[in-house]
Amino acid sequence: MQTATTTKEKAAAKKSAAAKDSTDFGVYLTTVEAARYLKLSRQFLEAARYRADGSGPAYIKLERAVRYRRSVLDAWMTAHDHSPDKPL
Repeated sequence: MQTATTTKEKAAAKKSAAAKDSTDFGVYLTTVEAARYLKLSRQFLEAARYRADGSGPAYIKLERAVRYRRSVLDAWMTAHDHSPDKPL
């Protein structure tokens, strides 16, 4: 009985650690993951990278790999918030 409880506790701790990692503000997301997180299309983010006006979210490029920081995506969405008390 002790072994089963220990195994369940280890599984719960592992899930908890994974959940913490997924909410960490230092998490880097691929283009597909960032699009899923923002509920936008992958093509939208790719097109935003190539626009010269800087209208898309900031990204990090290491050779061919593109990554988005989750906190930057949140800030970008907040900057585009058009609540009723905020004029267009």
